[in-house]
Amino acid sequence: MSLPEQDSKILKVRRGILAAFSIIGHFPVLLPVGLITLFAEMTYSGVNNVSIPFYIPLLGVAQADEGRVIGAVISTFLLAETFLRVPFGWISDRFGRANVIIAAMVLSVPTITLSALIHAGQWRLLFPLRAWDGMMAAALWPSVYALVGDTIPGRLRANAMGVINMMYMLALFAGSGVATAIFNANHNPRLFFFIGAAAMAVGALAALIFFRLRPELNTPHPEVDEEDAERAIVKVIHHVSLLTITFTQNFAITLLAPFMIKYIMGPRPQNLGFNLPQLVTLVGIPVLGVGLLALPLSRLGDVWGKVVVVRVAFTSIALALWVFALSRNLGILALAAFVIAVTFAMGIPAWLAIISSLTNSKTRGVTLAGYGTVQGLASVLGPLVAGFIWDKVGHASIFMASAGLVTIAALLTWFTLPEHLHRHGQKQPGTV
Repeated sequence: MSLPEQDSKILKVRRGILAAFSIIGHFPVLLPVGLITLFAEMTYSGVNNVSIPFYIPLLGVAQADEGRVIGAVISTFLLAETFLRVPFGWISDRFGRANVIIAAMVLSVPTITLSALIHAGQWRLLFPLRAWDGMMAAALWPSVYALVGDTIPGRLRANAMGVINMMYMLALFAGSGVATAIFNANHNPRLFFFIGAAAMAVGALAALIFFRLRPELNTPHPEVDEEDAERAIVKVIHHVSLLTITFTQNFAITLLAPFMIKYIMGPRPQNLGFNLPQLVTLVGIPVLGVGLLALPLSRLGDVWGKVVVVRVAFTSIALALWVFALSRNLGILALAAFVIAVTFAMGIPAWLAIISSLTNSKTRGVTLAGYGTVQGLASVLGPLVAGFIWDKVGHASIFMASAGLVTIAALLTWFTLPEHLHRHGQKQPGTV
C-alpha cells in the first residue's frame, strides 16, 4: 500500500470518528438523555448486580437459600418493571417523555434510601421496596428510548443509541465497580444504596434543568415525522422473530448479571477466585475502554447496515461466552471480555435502532414498552433460573446456559430478520 493510500485511509477513519462524536452537537437532546442513562444505570447496576447479592447474607438468610433469595429479590424488581412498561409507555405517548423520566427518577430516591436501613431478619422488606424501584424503571427506560426515536432520524439512530449505550457501559463500570470497591474495603454493602439514591437525585435535577430550559428537546424531529409517514407496516411474523430474539438475548444476559462478580471473586474451586486487581483487568478495563469508543463503534450500524452489524455482534458474543464457560485463564478470559464489550458496543445500538423504527412517535412509547415487556419477562426468569443453577448444578454452568441462549439468538438474526430493516435509514459515511 502506497503512502498516499495509507494517509487517505487514516483520514477516512479520523473523519468517521469525528462524525460519530459530532452527533451530540447536532442533536443536543442526547446530552440530557445520556446523563439520565449514566445516573440511572449506575444505580441499578450497583444495587442489583453487587449490593443485593452481598447484602442478602447480612440480613439473616440461610446460606443454603442465598442464591434463590437473591434471585427472588432481583426478580421482584424486574417483575414490576416488566408488567408496568406498557402502561407507562402509553403515559409517555400521551403526556410527554420528559415528564415521565423526571418523575421516575425523583420517586426512586426514597425507596433506594430506605433499602439501606433494613435490619437483620427483615430481608422480606426488600420485596416491596424493589418492586417500587422496578415500577420507576418501567417508567424511565421506554421513555428514554422513545425520546431518542422521536428526535433522531433513522439514518443516524444507531449512532444516537450509541450515546445511550456508551453511558450505559460507563455506568455499568462505575456502579458495579464502586459498589464492589466499597464492599471490598469495609464489607458494608449498605453504603452504595445511599450513593445510588444521590445519583438518581442528581440525574433528576439534570433532566429537569435541561428540559425546562430547552422544551424543544422533547419535540419530534421533522425528518422523523417524514420517516414515520412513509414507513411500511411490519408484518406479524417479523415481530415474532424480533420478540423471540429480544427474549432470548435478555434471558442470557440476566442469567449472568446477579452472580458475575460472585463467580469472578468467589473462592475456588466453584468460582474463579480472582482478586480485585484481576477483576479490574478482566471486566473493568475492557468495559471502560470500549465504553469510551462506543460512539465510533455504534456508527458502524448506520454505515454498514444495522442488520449486518447485529448479526456479527450476536455471533461474536456467543463465541466469547463459550470461552468464558470453558476457560479459567485470566488472559484468555480478558480477551473474551474485550470481544464481548466491543461487539456489544456495535450491536446493541443497531438493535435498538431497529426496534425504535417499527412504529411512529404517537405509539413509539407503547411499542418499545411492549418489546420491553418481553425483555422484562426474560429478565425475571433469568435470575430465578440462575439461582437454581448456582445452588444445584454448579457456578460455571450459568455461563454455559448463557452461551447456548446467545447462540440461538445469533442464529435467529441470520435467518429471520427482514432485509428491509437493513436498507431502511441507510446513509453515506461522513454525513450528518
